[in-house]
Amino acid sequence: MKKLAIIFLLTLTTSLIYAQEQGDFRLQLGADYKLQINDLGAHAGLEYLFIDKFSLAPSFTYWFPDFGRSSNLNMDLRYYLTEGISQIYVMGGYNNLWINAQPGLPGTTLSRPGGNFGLGAFLDVADNFGLNTEFKIQSQNTRQPVLRVALVFKIGQY
Repeated sequence: MKKLAIIFLLTLTTSLIYAQEQGDFRLQLGADYKLQINDLGAHAGLEYLFIDKFSLAPSFTYWFPDFGRSSNLNMDLRYYLTEGISQIYVMGGYNNLWINAQPGLPGTTLSRPGGNFGLGAFLDVADNFGLNTEFKIQSQNTRQPVLRVALVFKIGQY
Protein backbone atom coordinates (compact mmCIF):
# COMPACT_ATOMS: atom_id res chain seq x y z
CA MET A 1 0.00 0.00 0.00
CA LYS A 2 2.85 2.37 0.83
CA LYS A 3 4.47 1.73 -2.57
CA LEU A 4 1.15 2.48 -4.28
CA ALA A 5 0.90 5.82 -2.42
CA ILE A 6 4.46 6.78 -3.42
CA ILE A 7 3.79 5.88 -7.08
CA PHE A 8 0.59 7.98 -6.93
CA LEU A 9 2.48 10.97 -5.50
CA LEU A 10 5.22 10.70 -8.14
CA THR A 11 2.63 10.46 -10.92
CA LEU A 12 0.83 13.49 -9.53
CA THR A 13 4.13 15.38 -9.27
CA THR A 14 4.87 14.68 -12.93
CA SER A 15 1.36 15.83 -13.88
CA LEU A 16 1.71 19.01 -11.86
CA ILE A 17 5.06 19.86 -13.41
CA TYR A 18 3.49 19.48 -16.85
CA ALA A 19 0.52 21.62 -15.77
CA GLN A 20 2.77 24.37 -14.46
CA GLU A 21 2.12 26.46 -17.57
CA GLN A 22 -1.64 26.15 -17.08
CA GLY A 23 -1.84 27.46 -13.48
CA ASP A 24 -0.03 28.47 -10.35
CA PHE A 25 2.24 25.96 -8.68
CA ARG A 26 3.83 26.01 -5.19
CA LEU A 27 6.38 23.83 -3.39
CA GLN A 28 6.04 23.59 0.40
CA LEU A 29 8.56 22.39 3.04
CA GLY A 30 7.86 22.53 6.75
CA ALA A 31 6.99 20.94 10.07
CA ASP A 32 3.85 19.26 11.43
CA TYR A 33 2.98 18.87 15.10
CA LYS A 34 0.36 16.51 16.56
CA LEU A 35 -1.08 18.48 19.46
CA GLN A 36 -2.50 15.63 21.58
CA ILE A 37 0.51 13.30 21.55
CA ASN A 38 3.34 15.78 20.98
CA ASP A 39 4.73 14.16 17.81
CA LEU A 40 6.85 16.27 15.49
CA GLY A 41 7.14 15.60 11.76
CA ALA A 42 8.74 17.04 8.63
CA HIS A 43 6.70 17.40 5.46
CA ALA A 44 7.09 18.21 1.78
CA GLY A 45 4.20 19.06 -0.48
CA LEU A 46 2.98 20.58 -3.70
CA GLU A 47 0.05 22.82 -4.47
CA TYR A 48 -1.56 23.35 -7.85
CA LEU A 49 -4.22 26.04 -8.26
CA PHE A 50 -6.26 24.42 -11.02
CA ILE A 51 -9.16 26.93 -11.18
CA ASP A 52 -10.00 30.22 -9.51
CA LYS A 53 -9.84 29.79 -5.69
CA PHE A 54 -9.41 25.96 -5.78
CA SER A 55 -6.20 23.97 -5.43
CA LEU A 56 -4.99 20.40 -4.99
CA ALA A 57 -2.31 19.98 -2.32
CA PRO A 58 -0.68 16.55 -1.93
CA SER A 59 1.93 16.23 0.83
CA PHE A 60 3.95 13.59 2.65
CA THR A 61 4.91 13.79 6.34
CA TYR A 62 7.56 11.69 8.07
CA TRP A 63 6.88 11.61 11.81
CA PHE A 64 9.53 11.26 14.55
CA PRO A 65 7.70 9.29 17.29
CA ASP A 66 9.37 8.23 20.55
CA PHE A 67 9.51 4.64 19.25
CA GLY A 68 8.92 2.99 15.88
CA ARG A 69 8.23 4.69 12.55
CA SER A 70 5.32 6.68 11.26
CA SER A 71 4.46 8.52 8.03
CA ASN A 72 1.43 10.18 6.51
CA LEU A 73 0.23 10.91 2.96
CA ASN A 74 -2.31 13.71 2.43
CA MET A 75 -4.29 14.70 -0.66
CA ASP A 76 -6.21 17.88 0.12
CA LEU A 77 -8.56 20.16 -1.78
CA ARG A 78 -8.29 23.81 -0.73
CA TYR A 79 -10.80 26.60 -1.31
CA TYR A 80 -9.41 30.13 -0.86
CA LEU A 81 -11.74 32.57 0.88
CA THR A 82 -9.51 35.64 0.41
CA GLU A 83 -6.99 36.96 -2.11
CA GLY A 84 -4.00 39.27 -1.81
CA ILE A 85 -1.09 39.20 0.64
CA SER A 86 -2.93 37.07 3.22
CA GLN A 87 -4.88 34.21 1.65
CA ILE A 88 -7.15 32.24 4.00
CA TYR A 89 -8.49 28.83 2.93
CA VAL A 90 -10.61 25.92 4.11
CA MET A 91 -9.52 22.42 3.22
CA GLY A 92 -10.65 18.83 3.18
CA GLY A 93 -9.22 15.64 1.82
CA TYR A 94 -7.89 12.13 2.17
CA ASN A 95 -4.97 10.91 4.26
CA ASN A 96 -3.31 7.61 5.04
CA LEU A 97 -1.20 7.03 8.14
CA TRP A 98 1.37 4.23 8.34
CA ILE A 99 2.59 3.15 11.79
CA ASN A 100 5.27 0.59 12.60
CA ALA A 101 5.91 0.17 16.32
CA GLN A 102 8.42 -2.65 15.67
CA PRO A 103 10.64 -1.71 12.71
CA GLY A 104 12.50 -4.60 11.15
CA LEU A 105 9.81 -7.18 11.83
CA PRO A 106 7.75 -8.26 8.80
CA GLY A 107 4.03 -7.60 8.86
CA THR A 108 4.07 -5.04 11.69
CA THR A 109 3.12 -1.93 9.70
CA LEU A 110 -0.46 -0.72 10.14
CA SER A 111 -2.17 1.36 7.47
CA ARG A 112 -4.96 3.70 8.60
CA PRO A 113 -6.89 5.69 5.95
CA GLY A 114 -8.95 8.69 6.95
CA GLY A 115 -10.01 12.21 6.16
CA ASN A 116 -8.67 15.73 6.77
CA PHE A 117 -10.56 18.92 7.37
CA GLY A 118 -9.36 22.30 8.61
CA LEU A 119 -8.29 25.80 7.70
CA GLY A 120 -5.10 27.60 6.83
CA ALA A 121 -3.47 30.78 5.66
CA PHE A 122 -0.83 31.60 3.07
CA LEU A 123 1.16 34.80 3.63
CA ASP A 124 2.73 36.24 0.49
CA VAL A 125 6.15 37.48 1.68
CA ALA A 126 8.04 38.11 -1.60
CA ASP A 127 7.76 37.49 -5.34
CA ASN A 128 8.74 33.81 -5.11
CA PHE A 129 8.42 33.10 -1.38
CA GLY A 130 5.68 32.77 1.23
CA LEU A 131 4.71 31.23 4.56
CA ASN A 132 1.88 28.80 5.26
CA THR A 133 0.14 27.85 8.50
CA GLU A 134 -2.57 25.24 8.77
CA PHE A 135 -4.69 23.65 11.47
CA LYS A 136 -6.48 20.41 10.62
CA ILE A 137 -8.11 17.37 12.15
CA GLN A 138 -7.07 13.94 10.86
CA SER A 139 -9.82 11.39 11.36
CA GLN A 140 -7.81 8.20 12.00
CA ASN A 141 -8.69 6.71 15.40
CA THR A 142 -8.16 9.63 17.81
CA ARG A 143 -9.21 12.47 15.47
CA GLN A 144 -5.77 13.98 15.86
CA PRO A 145 -5.42 17.80 15.63
CA VAL A 146 -2.33 18.80 13.63
CA LEU A 147 -0.62 22.19 13.35
CA ARG A 148 1.48 22.79 10.22
CA VAL A 149 3.98 25.58 9.50
CA ALA A 150 5.87 25.78 6.21
CA LEU A 151 8.01 27.76 3.83
CA VAL A 152 6.43 28.04 0.38
CA PHE A 153 8.31 28.55 -2.87
CA LYS A 154 6.16 29.85 -5.70
CA ILE A 155 6.74 28.50 -9.19
CA GLY A 156 4.73 29.81 -12.14
CA GLN A 157 2.60 32.90 -12.79
CA TYR A 158 1.15 34.81 -9.79
